[in-house]
Amino acid sequence: MSVGELIDGMGGRAFSIILLLLTLPIAVPGPPGLPTAFCIPLILVTAQLWLGRPAPWLPNFIRKRRFARDALLTTLHRIRPALARLESVCRPRLLKMTDRRGERWVGLFYFLCVIVLFNPIPIPFSHIPLAVALAVLALGFVERDGFIIIGAAVGSLVGIVINLSLTGSALLLGLKLLHIAHS
Repeated sequence: MSVGELIDGMGGRAFSIILLLLTLPIAVPGPPGLPTAFCIPLILVTAQLWLGRPAPWLPNFIRKRRFARDALLTTLHRIRPALARLESVCRPRLLKMTDRRGERWVGLFYFLCVIVLFNPIPIPFSHIPLAVALAVLALGFVERDGFIIIGAAVGSLVGIVINLSLTGSALLLGLKLLHIAHS
């Protein structure tokens, strides 16, 4: 099965599922540079959602990429219990958040959050609060749950404050150390 076939088979839910799949790896501790690597495609996908594209466009070399269908089914089978628990909380609510206009606002908000996640200053774990909140937002988007989307958006704003505070503190510390070194 190719990535393109999978996306085409998802129909209208392709954007939300792609957002979730690209955000989850950033939401767990990993090697430096991982958030940046996943933010590049996230910027591409969120910009398309924000601009109102009916379906995500991916470059041909990504669409043609193949993976084993059995591996996908095995992975889905493994995460099924966790998804079942999450789905017991999520349900379609405040559907205006996920109609065409709402999707565009979600795309804009997600895009702006991903710009913050793209932060090139490698401060360990500074991206995790924002990435976790965005993963929850993407899950709410998949499930069409406006309450979850709103709650996760508030969590994302807290994550942005944490990320930018740590980045600003690191920059100020660096400037202070530079000033001391030159004195």
